[in-house]
Amino acid sequence: MTLLKFPLISYYVFEISFHLMLDEVSLIFMGVVFVISGSVSIYSFWYMDDEKFVLRFIYLIFLFVASMLMLIMVPNLICLMLGWDGLGLVSFLLVCYYQNTKSLSAAMLTALTNRVGDVLILVCIGLLSSYGEWILYNRYNFSAFVGVSSLLMFAGSTKSAQIPFSAWLPAAMAAPTPVSSLVHSSTLVTAGVYLLMRSFWLMEPSNLTLGVLKVMSLLTMLMAGMVALLEVDFKKVIALSTLSQLGVMMFSLSMKLPYVAFFHLVTHASFKALLFVTAGCVIHSNFGTQDMRLLGKCWTELPISMSFMSVASFSLAGVPFMSGFYSKDLIIELSLMNSDTLIVYLIMMVSVSFTSWYSFRLAVSVIWGLNKSVLKSVVSKESGVLVISYFSLFFCAVFSGWVIHQKYGQVSFSTFIDSVLFGAVCLIPVFGLGGFFYCLDHSEIHMNMVWYPKLTKFVLSMWNFKLFSTQFLVMPAMKCSYKVCRSLDQGWLETLGPQGVFSCLSKASQKNQVIQSRYFLSLLMVLFFVVLLVVAIICLLSFFI
Repeated sequence: MTLLKFPLISYYVFEISFHLMLDEVSLIFMGVVFVISGSVSIYSFWYMDDEKFVLRFIYLIFLFVASMLMLIMVPNLICLMLGWDGLGLVSFLLVCYYQNTKSLSAAMLTALTNRVGDVLILVCIGLLSSYGEWILYNRYNFSAFVGVSSLLMFAGSTKSAQIPFSAWLPAAMAAPTPVSSLVHSSTLVTAGVYLLMRSFWLMEPSNLTLGVLKVMSLLTMLMAGMVALLEVDFKKVIALSTLSQLGVMMFSLSMKLPYVAFFHLVTHASFKALLFVTAGCVIHSNFGTQDMRLLGKCWTELPISMSFMSVASFSLAGVPFMSGFYSKDLIIELSLMNSDTLIVYLIMMVSVSFTSWYSFRLAVSVIWGLNKSVLKSVVSKESGVLVISYFSLFFCAVFSGWVIHQKYGQVSFSTFIDSVLFGAVCLIPVFGLGGFFYCLDHSEIHMNMVWYPKLTKFVLSMWNFKLFSTQFLVMPAMKCSYKVCRSLDQGWLETLGPQGVFSCLSKASQKNQVIQSRYFLSLLMVLFFVVLLVVAIICLLSFFI
């Protein structure tokens, strides 16, 4: 490990320095980010070909990647905020790139949720100021601060969209598909996992923190799998699969296996980026349609993209000897060796089976299926540029798991489960496939779902966490502001302010008008009587003279 130190501020014993740490983990992760960002950049020129300000979009992509690289290499908690907060700021600009109401609301939800994590890290910086340094990675001398580990855990959960901070991740699908390929593979959503993996030795002494993280990760995996089974938006299904895999990574961290979580992070980044770019090709070639009920038979129109999408879907489902199999199978086997309760194993196995279930649902609906309403006209065919982007991600999605498992000694674990249980773990994709075809053959299951619209709405609202993240926070403030507006702006402030002044001036002017009119009439009467008196006096004088 190489640690480069650049002093910034030095005052007696107080010193703030800029650090760069280069080790095996950071170099592997930077290599993954470079491969994915390069492929996505090439892909962006094809996807955004009709965009007027395409260079502005590319510059934002590069700034986003630079922020992630800053987060990867900087171990200092103060300087790490440059990359951490940079990801949140640039993600806001990218999510609201399409300037409409939906994109703006999604960008605000993303930015405000991530701002919670920023505040928690600032609190950690304040708590650790007594040490005089803020290098967290691979350090043990901060273990006395149990509260710091909990704050860091919640800060990482906001970036990685764990329950109850999960609503922003599907909402971020309002961004262009190249942005989603970066955000949901190797940059924004993985920042929280990477931070917790690097600072794991700070959390390890706190069993309470790891217990809370385990509960949050299991619920996130289960919730994301349930929603993905019912969701019809193409991009949101893939986003929910990302949410499920983030739960798997956090679950691995809760079992005190940080390098295994990093192993799954790297393999997941490769096949998820490939899955997103192929999905973007389908959407771009079908008039921007994202509803899976209007897509189908794409194999005949887009054979190259659908081939790569099949590979990415198989890797996501954990089909043996794909890259996703090596990391996911290792996490499942090590979790079965851990002494947990039956409910933990049950939730974990059901959630992993959901992954293969919605993976095959996505493949059958889009690649091979022929739905009732299919858009036959294709706007643009596959370009040769896409093949270059696909192939670099394809080799990572197929071979990265085997290469890392063979060459990276930190993930070389010996598992001691029997052959029957090992076979059951390897056949998890088959369980999901069987469940999918069972529901497909027994259509009455789908018919019965119509009779439970509240249950379906509850699942699709991500267990009401969408409402919790939006209406729950907005509606009390809106009601309070309405009452304040009625009582202040439209109440006594109006009475004492403009309306009151206007009313007083109106009454005063009316009274003044009345007074003036009476004064004028009385003046006329006085003048009339004076004139009569003068005339009478003149007449009398003339009579006597």
